[in-house]
Amino acid sequence: MPKARDAHVQRRLGEAAARQTLVRVVRGLRRAERLEGFVLGVGDTWVLLARLDPNFIELDGYVSVRLVDITKVEERGGPDTFVGRALAARGQWPPTPVEVDLDDTAELFRTSAELSPLVNLYIEAEDPDMCFVGKPVRYTKRKVHFLEVTPEAEWRDDGPSKWSLDEVTRLEFSSHYIDALALIAPAAPE
Repeated sequence: MPKARDAHVQRRLGEAAARQTLVRVVRGLRRAERLEGFVLGVGDTWVLLARLDPNFIELDGYVSVRLVDITKVEERGGPDTFVGRALAARGQWPPTPVEVDLDDTAELFRTSAELSPLVNLYIEAEDPDMCFVGKPVRYTKRKVHFLEVTPEAEWRDDGPSKWSLDEVTRLEFSSHYIDALALIAPAAPE
């Protein structure tokens, strides 16, 4: 991606954060979901959104996506719009800020896992619909070792999976789904 587009995307996201504007993030990954939310932070590598569930007009956790994949940032309105007023009426405005590292992928995993018992990783270049929920347990310079939990809230018994940090395109935590799995899943195996 050209450096000029990187800088333009970072600038647009930073402006949206300063104005507390709802954004839709469009990414250049084939069939990747367009994400809506409020920008809480912009780093060198990642952006963090308080994710909006547009079906229920409520915030649903946090999502980080790689800046390099973003092709367009669409501003959707600020706190005075219907969405902003609905979130305020639900006690969800302004979004709760969290501190995660947005400059380094391994540190993003580590700091996200400190805030949520489970995280959700995506390798969208391979399959935008497939995700893996679990707990990061070890990091190297190139990989994250990840204890996975199944959709039935059971820990997989084949040991940690290993994922290339360069292939991770999206990381979510503290969503309703992830929190429900964490609530039901037994303690992680040692």
